[in-house]
Amino acid sequence: MMVRNWCVKVSALALAGVMSLSVLPAQAAEYADLGQDHWAYEEMTRAVELGILQGVGNNQLAPALTMSWGQFLALVTRTFAPDDYQSALDQGAAWDEAGYLAAASAGILREEDALSVSPEQLGESITREDAAVLLYRAMPEEIQEKYAHPENEALFTDFDQMDEVHQAAVSALADTQVSSGKPDGSFGRTDPIQRCDGTVLLMRTLNVVDRARTGETVTITLYGVDSESGQELFRQEYVTEVGAYLYGLLEDAPQYYVFDGFQGGGTVTSACASYCAQYRPMTQAEREEADFWDKVDQGLASADDYWTQPFWLSMQGENEAKHNLLFGSTEKRRFDSQAEAQAAMTTITVPIWTLSNGVKKASTTTLQVHAAIADDVKAIFTEIYNDPEQFPINGTSSFRYVEGTTGEHNCGTAIDLNANENYQIRDGQVLVGSCWEPGTNPYSIAPDSSVVRIFEAHGWSWGGDAWAADSDDATGYHDYMHFSYMGG
Repeated sequence: MMVRNWCVKVSALALAGVMSLSVLPAQAAEYADLGQDHWAYEEMTRAVELGILQGVGNNQLAPALTMSWGQFLALVTRTFAPDDYQSALDQGAAWDEAGYLAAASAGILREEDALSVSPEQLGESITREDAAVLLYRAMPEEIQEKYAHPENEALFTDFDQMDEVHQAAVSALADTQVSSGKPDGSFGRTDPIQRCDGTVLLMRTLNVVDRARTGETVTITLYGVDSESGQELFRQEYVTEVGAYLYGLLEDAPQYYVFDGFQGGGTVTSACASYCAQYRPMTQAEREEADFWDKVDQGLASADDYWTQPFWLSMQGENEAKHNLLFGSTEKRRFDSQAEAQAAMTTITVPIWTLSNGVKKASTTTLQVHAAIADDVKAIFTEIYNDPEQFPINGTSSFRYVEGTTGEHNCGTAIDLNANENYQIRDGQVLVGSCWEPGTNPYSIAPDSSVVRIFEAHGWSWGGDAWAADSDDATGYHDYMHFSYMGG
């Protein structure tokens, strides 16, 4: 195999749907064809966040799509030889050509390995054993040398069918736990490699390389973005080390923002020179709290007054300020009797959207709530009504006093919406309602819906996630219809 300086003019637009690679890490994305239960979800998601892998269009990551030589070479060199890859692009090479040329320049694609690829064959599928050789050549030299002359041991049922180069590569991947082969005991040496398989093997190889390069000095760019809008907030260059924790590089969060994690993990990897820190905009209550502490720092307020500040009324969860507002005492959490509770209630009318034959129509509904939060409830429903989502409501439930219970419905501080389509469920057993189908049923409340966002901005908690350790409704307690002023 001769590596040649060649250039076939191929339209970038024509290839964009096949595979695209970006210079900077991509914004975190959820793909319709890659659920969190997919075995390759973690590695493929991290590859996307590091800018190594992108989707194929139409919100698809295509994990089962067969990878070509050109795609895999581009993937490998973007990870392990990014400078060579970029240089080839700068010289006019197409994306797959760039991967081929960069792999040859970096010693990942070697003539002596006699792999069955040429510039004219980059569109053909790559086999698992050939992919193994490329990953092996990307590993540190000491690992390559260790396996250069493998013993003829049957690691896999098809091991004896491989030549020495492929045996060396497969042995290295097996011993470093990059690959454990296929369920039938073979390596699947001649099987074409899928995008999910190739990405997982690549990311595991990256872990091997990073461990070997830990402590190596690198220069990186760290930038922050608004996790809701994607707006860039800052950009800073740092000299650090492979394996270093990115959090240690961060300075104070931008004003009115809260740090919300890193894309692609929180450590410096040898595969990426640019990292994205996400920041969540503060809620109004959090902004008010930040302003209070600024006043304390300026000598304009006393820290002793912290617990008496009005922003506590817009914080999620119960606190002394809410207790005092609702019950006239910081020590009281519930009404002592139905009569006491009833005396504190008021009836309000709020705007809603209804759904009739698939058409949304403006309407109103009445609620009985605690008088102290009546204006807040009106504001919440008005915001839901005015939101572009126009979430439809077919039923509400608010104040209801049940002797012997301690729930917030007894206090007029809880509201249920669309009870049938937003069930209450505990450890997989449905207690109330019949379904929860966000994205399919228009009445079901999605975690990212305007309803959840608006209630939470006013300090209310959503039962869909307030008492559950994770999003799996087969475990823990989820009350998808329920919003509570003191819950969470």
